[in-house]
Amino acid sequence: MDKKNALVFACDHNFVFTLAVALISLKDNSPKALENSDVIIFYQGFTEKDKEIINKIYNCRLIEYKFAVNTNFEHENFKKFTQLTFARYDLFPLLDEYKKALYIDVDVMITGELQWIFDNFGDKSGIAMCEDTQKGLTKITKNFIKPMNEYDMTVPCYNAGVTLYCDNIKNRENLRMWCYEKTALWLENLVCPDQGVVNIMLQEFNIEIEVMPDICNCTPSNDKYYDKSRKDILIYHCAGGGVRFWRYSYNAQWEKYYAEYLSLGGEEYVNNDKPWRKFIKKYKLYKYDFFERSPNPNVHFGRFMKYLITYPYYYFFKRAK
Repeated sequence: MDKKNALVFACDHNFVFTLAVALISLKDNSPKALENSDVIIFYQGFTEKDKEIINKIYNCRLIEYKFAVNTNFEHENFKKFTQLTFARYDLFPLLDEYKKALYIDVDVMITGELQWIFDNFGDKSGIAMCEDTQKGLTKITKNFIKPMNEYDMTVPCYNAGVTLYCDNIKNRENLRMWCYEKTALWLENLVCPDQGVVNIMLQEFNIEIEVMPDICNCTPSNDKYYDKSRKDILIYHCAGGGVRFWRYSYNAQWEKYYAEYLSLGGEEYVNNDKPWRKFIKKYKLYKYDFFERSPNPNVHFGRFMKYLITYPYYYFFKRAK
């Protein structure tokens, strides 16, 4: 019998609200992938109510997560990112059971059919990711305090927030523990910890990466993230603590899915909106197209000015054609 695929998330209690948005948007926009896949959630600290709400949205397979080796769990990397960011290492054993497993960070909104990723990537090398688009930080060196001189630090960095792992990946049986052991060994030198380890893993095991287009992992450093005329984005990923959907600006589609989560009895997130988002909500400026999904000028003034200048072309002249 053919193996199914898996869609995999990792989450703790504090981020159940954004996991819920990810699942609701997945259910709304990616029915083909759901038809052919199991949804797996690695979790820590879920309450029974959390589990109940998640399974109201979709019948998920819940796996309680434990970091696989002993290390310094008081380190800043665990406080900043939590242990669950390393749950992606546990996808390798899942490939005994599943043909392909798509790992997706929970700070996302899914707006397209993810079956396209399963159908078009992973068959050659067993792993597919998008290149990082962060301005001035597109090389692997961004993941480390000091360069790892035994590896090539000039190669592109691949964003680990959306990664496709497949059962044909080389040395699959060794990858999980290698990643955990190197995380513990390099902990003091890691900036983007899981991402740095996964990128080095590609070199260590001579694994060729299949590069997915940026529509599969569209982050705020990408101009496409703010282009409301686009219909081809599969996953919006608000990567970076300062640009969250629930803090940075106003995104009407995200708000719709969040309201659906609240209607299921979900717990509200702690409101720590940035001033720009507060301003938009206070004066109900979200009614006007310009403010919806606008870059936050207090955080990214350059992005806001570019958006301001190009807005008339994209939303008046372009539509008139």
